[in-house]
Amino acid sequence: ECVGSAPAGLSPAPGKVLSPVLLCKVCGDTSSGKHYGIYACNGCSGFFKRSVRRKLIYRCQAGTGLCPVDKAHRNQCQACRLKKCLQAGMVAV
Repeated sequence: ECVGSAPAGLSPAPGKVLSPVLLCKVCGDTSSGKHYGIYACNGCSGFFKRSVRRKLIYRCQAGTGLCPVDKAHRNQCQACRLKKCLQAGMVAV
């Protein structure tokens, strides 16, 4: 009998440590690491990079500036997504 072991399927491979899942500070998707100063997913990282490099200016679709920015809705309003990127602490390098 194994005492104190992890449930089947959850133990890391020998020599590996389970790293905590980091979430994107903008949309909550799984983060792929630090991008532009914060933990962000590839989607938000690429969006921020394109927006900054091309000096894009977006207008909120709803006109409120309060659109939801999560994994399911992040592509619906570019203005609110960029605003959330900046509020989360993303900085152009």
